[in-house]
Amino acid sequence: AVVSTQSTGTLTIFGVGKFEKFQYSAVQPWLPSLLLHVQLTRRLLESLLIVRHDKSKMHVAHLLFALCYYPVVSLSINISSVPISTSVCVLSVVLFSWASLHQYRCHVILAELRAEDPNAYGIPQGDWFEYVSSPHYLAEILIYISIFISSGGGYLLGANCLYQILNFSLICTPPTHYWYLKKFDNYPRRKILIPFIY
Repeated sequence: AVVSTQSTGTLTIFGVGKFEKFQYSAVQPWLPSLLLHVQLTRRLLESLLIVRHDKSKMHVAHLLFALCYYPVVSLSINISSVPISTSVCVLSVVLFSWASLHQYRCHVILAELRAEDPNAYGIPQGDWFEYVSSPHYLAEILIYISIFISSGGGYLLGANCLYQILNFSLICTPPTHYWYLKKFDNYPRRKILIPFIY
């Protein structure tokens, strides 16, 4: 676990030593909340303006879960943040921005496949689709890792949120991959979620 003593400026990571005169970032206390709200706002705008919806429906349980879960997460995100260095703040923002850009690009690629007919399907090409079948889920995982990093790793609900995203992605991506393989004889060799691994 990450333990900090703000008054003395020391930090102990996983019980392996103390780092004296740890330089805290002034933006860090509100950074996890800012990143989460940017992600939620961007995804809402993408859903309204970019994604081409077909006739499929969202299960009411998913809707109710989201309506309860995300407000709780956003309200509690700063309660247990641990101070982190400015360089770790920068790292989390760079990872967040990089993953967000790729997630946006992947959603645009998927939307362009269905530009004429929302029920049409094709093989996505470009960006991270060259490596995995569900790169938008990979980007989502990286985004939540960056939010967790920005909280200093002390954010228990953030760890739970990251766990939920990983769990959801590992459940949802294999059926998509196998559907592509079954639907398209010429589907390229790609991994399911993690390039070169899975």
